[in-house]
Amino acid sequence: MPHILQHPVVVFQGLRREEDEDPRGTGWRCYCGKPTKKFQKDGSEVNPDPNYVFLVFVNDEGVAYNWRWECVDLEESGFPRGYETRFKDTVYYEGND
Repeated sequence: MPHILQHPVVVFQGLRREEDEDPRGTGWRCYCGKPTKKFQKDGSEVNPDPNYVFLVFVNDEGVAYNWRWECVDLEESGFPRGYETRFKDTVYYEGND
């Protein structure tokens, strides 16, 4: 999770899907990216599936409240599938550096 927060591919602001919201308050941003490793349940490291991206949801207080792997968008590598309808704004995209 720290890798995605420090080196995201894309950051979205304004969540539109209820299941992405923090149950303690309004969610604010979603950091998305492709880490170089993922951890198994036993703690061992493996290469992540190239068809998935890792998402970290952060509330307006800067607290990460949810994180998970999701299918990658077929058109935009590093973006989650359906990002166009899930988020209101793109606030950072590494392709714009």
